[in-house]
Amino acid sequence: MNYLGVDISKNTSVVAHYQNDKFQKEFTIQNNENGYNFLLKYLNQMDSLQIVFESTGIYSRSMKKFCRLHQFDYFELNPLEAKFKTSSLRSWKTDKSDAHKLARMVHDLPATESPQAYEEIYFELRERVRFHLQIESQQNKLKTGIIEQLHQTFPGLEKLFSNRYSMIALNIAELFTHPDIVVELDKERLVEEIFNSTDKAMSRDKAEKHAVQLINIAHESFPNVDRHSFLVEKARILIKDLKSSMQKLKELAKAMIELAKQMDCFESIYSIPGIGELTAAMIVGELGDITRFYSHKQINAFVGIDVKRYQSGNTHCRDTINKRGNKKARQIFYSIIMNILKGKRHYDNHVADYYYKLKEQPYGKSHKTAVVACINKLLKTIHYLVNNHKLYDYQMAPH
Repeated sequence: MNYLGVDISKNTSVVAHYQNDKFQKEFTIQNNENGYNFLLKYLNQMDSLQIVFESTGIYSRSMKKFCRLHQFDYFELNPLEAKFKTSSLRSWKTDKSDAHKLARMVHDLPATESPQAYEEIYFELRERVRFHLQIESQQNKLKTGIIEQLHQTFPGLEKLFSNRYSMIALNIAELFTHPDIVVELDKERLVEEIFNSTDKAMSRDKAEKHAVQLINIAHESFPNVDRHSFLVEKARILIKDLKSSMQKLKELAKAMIELAKQMDCFESIYSIPGIGELTAAMIVGELGDITRFYSHKQINAFVGIDVKRYQSGNTHCRDTINKRGNKKARQIFYSIIMNILKGKRHYDNHVADYYYKLKEQPYGKSHKTAVVACINKLLKTIHYLVNNHKLYDYQMAPH
């Protein structure tokens, strides 16, 4: 049996070839078409082989694609797993030594299954989830910038609508970015502008009510700048950017849901009260193939909420979560728990019950501790439902 350890960097990869436990050859290839063609010719001389490499983000994806394209058996190790398996007492870190360590350890790894048919979908979905989170972060900055500008150009305008970032609120803010623009228009014109500012159904009476309120706010407002200030133009630019971003996010969410629905696990996750289609899609995208986790504790470690404990002699440190896992997954699940708690009055969910139980005496847990415990409970539920192909049942959940 031929074993190849590959240490991948940005531009090159070091390959160490062993036949059983006997060293054969070491060489370096460029991470480009010529390099992979050279590697292909070398590997075609072998009857049976296994390749092992460490997952290094975008750099290891080309090696993964190469192996799948030519149907070579491969192991892609998690960086932390690779570190534990290849560590020794001697500190000796080079690309060449890493390639040799990977090659020598490959025969101790469990047998791999052929790549799953859905692997490409998981990859595409995960990239969309990451981009979705990135756009959300950018939107939060835009929202902060818009409020800062409006506080200078039209203080009090945010009182017009309960949701200051709804499409109608943004349309009105873009049209009337300064109180002088409102004052110079008559009431009928304002009613018409407000009525046409949304695609959703709005009665004339409601538009008139908003117009009257807008006039009152404009007369009471005392802006820092006049209507010809650049800050007025800047506010409009930011509002347009936010509206465009919201539309892109809506389209991205729709595509994510369509992809996630192709996965068998989607319906099981979506059946949990408090989890909508978009949230279920984000869970599938960030966790990937949930059936690869043998227990919910493995998912805990993957997400990074497993407990880190330190005791030495008489020293006992407070238990904390590991935080070595998937930071974005922790972010997603924290938001999910908060949404489940907010919607508790609309449905029965044992995760929300568990949160309030932990907050009461004699437990008296802090909010953060209780939320982490609820994430653990939710991951356990998801793991059970997906692996047993079941839908959520509140009566069965406590068991």
